[in-house]
Amino acid sequence: MALATAHLAVADTSPPLVRVPARRAAGLRLVGVTALLAAAAITVLAGLAVFHSVLAAGQYRLSALESGIATERERLIDLRYELQMLHGPAEIELMGIGALGLVNAPDPIDVRIEPRHIAAADPPHPSMHQGGDWLSIKTLLTDASTAHDRRS
Repeated sequence: MALATAHLAVADTSPPLVRVPARRAAGLRLVGVTALLAAAAITVLAGLAVFHSVLAAGQYRLSALESGIATERERLIDLRYELQMLHGPAEIELMGIGALGLVNAPDPIDVRIEPRHIAAADPPHPSMHQGGDWLSIKTLLTDASTAHDRRS
């Protein structure tokens, strides 16, 4: 028995490979790299724009807070002045005569302040002209006068 060999011719149906010249391939690579760098640059610039807008918003909030602090400081100065006026001797006298119905003493009274009362006022209080605290001085004088009245 003899083997028959047959040669079959198979047609090549795959598309032929197209060879791109080396110059054109380098140009395509250059375009790709340029496009990639451009995209990276645009991304960086967009990030910087967002960062700048966040920074500007923070600066705006900071300036608004500083303006509010300045307004509140002015209000605090006005309130301290009003407090000193309400605790001043003239206002206390008006409140005593008008609201409490107090009268002036017929004779002056000497008030003797004991050393323990002076020590209780440590540190020394500034004078009225330096913005002293009239309420604590009033309390000190009241304690001293009640101690004086008990000995009489």
